[in-house]
Amino acid sequence: MGSEHDTEPAPGAPGAAATEGGFSLELSEDLRDMRGWVHDFAASVIRPAGSEWDEREETPWPIVEEASKIGLYSLDFFAQQAFEPSGLGIVVAFEELFWGDAGIALSVVGSSLAAVSLVTNGTNEQIGEWAPQMFGVPGDVKLAAFCSSEPDAGSDVGAIRTRAVYDEAKDEWVLNGTKTWATNGGIANVHIIVASVDPRSAPAGRPASSCRPAPAGCPRGRNSASTASAPRTPPRLCWTTSACRAAAWWAARTGWTHGSPGSARAAAAGSRPR
Repeated sequence: MGSEHDTEPAPGAPGAAATEGGFSLELSEDLRDMRGWVHDFAASVIRPAGSEWDEREETPWPIVEEASKIGLYSLDFFAQQAFEPSGLGIVVAFEELFWGDAGIALSVVGSSLAAVSLVTNGTNEQIGEWAPQMFGVPGDVKLAAFCSSEPDAGSDVGAIRTRAVYDEAKDEWVLNGTKTWATNGGIANVHIIVASVDPRSAPAGRPASSCRPAPAGCPRGRNSASTASAPRTPPRLCWTTSACRAAAWWAARTGWTHGSPGSARAAAAGSRPR
């Protein structure tokens, strides 16, 4: 798995030379240092807590906060590794985190999926406004969610039914639809929502991304369906420490006007998912 630093890497693993053309997956000194740093956090903080949080079926907020304190859960760290010249930064970091515990690791890295969507679709203005709100700062951790899948549309993005419709009378976009299986869905501070602005345009219906701030008081409860007054549901056979939820937006007004830069691609929707 690349996590036992005192052993030789397996053929084809990071650290092993490849092809005749001289391409190599050998890690640079900086990447080896980063790998050791992330591994130490995974070994001392994540791995010992895995069973507890798996049983609780809750988002491990204290561990995400600890990761934030050391700079592991931060926009700067994910950006640095995403643009690491060899392309191995994110891979190496994720491998060590998931070695600790897959569910907790997904809670730590889940926001990065939404961040990538924002960076690839948003304007510079939107990236500057929303990217920091996806991670927050130590003592005030934030989360982000990427919402694409729907009850009747998983990997088939062209079948999505969520719509972003322009309201000419009020000069703003209105969002309607339901998303499912969204990591951090409903508890995130920013949601990236894949929607269609023109369902007649095949094959993908011109999907659009929308951001919205979550209101105060979003629940931080169990990640499976149970309540204080209802019997506990059977344990989920998956990463129970990562919130994977449904969220819906009905008549959600984005606040972005028709003339706003990239309004159909990245709009700041201000209403709560219901």
